[in-house]
Amino acid sequence: MTWKDSRWLLSVVVPAQPHFRDQEENTYTLWGHALFGDVPGDHVPKKMDDCTGAEVLDELLGHLGFDDIADEVRETTRVTTVQMPYAGAQFQRRAASDRPLVVPDGARNFAFLGQFVEIPEDVVLTVEYSVRSAMIAVYHHFDVDKEIPPMHHGLSDPEVAWSALRTALA
Repeated sequence: MTWKDSRWLLSVVVPAQPHFRDQEENTYTLWGHALFGDVPGDHVPKKMDDCTGAEVLDELLGHLGFDDIADEVRETTRVTTVQMPYAGAQFQRRAASDRPLVVPDGARNFAFLGQFVEIPEDVVLTVEYSVRSAMIAVYHHFDVDKEIPPMHHGLSDPEVAWSALRTALA
């Protein structure tokens, strides 16, 4: 979930729980990030880059509008902050020609792998993207006669659309 009007462009992701193998019952995890950590927040008048974990939590609580449970959340939540200056590089504006194809035209003994290659219709930031780039390279160069698993096109999946509509109307 991204708060598009947040000065920090604050986002949070809540993975399926439990997220960790030995995660304790009634313990939940989420991770968040912001693209503009160098400006004051909407609810905390500091740059995100200068905030403690508690202050980042206060900014999140302000965006969620959880004033009625804020004290309880503060008492039961631990926030760890990390600076990742290049983490947003994958999401920068670009043209398809800015990244090389996994197997460029004419490549006979090399390929590019990972998050900074062009795989048409796929989305970066997933393990599948990196694995798919490796599969494309290996299958091409070693003449592996297997199909690469198809991409999931969630936006055109009627089940996803129906689930989103049910959630929105709930």
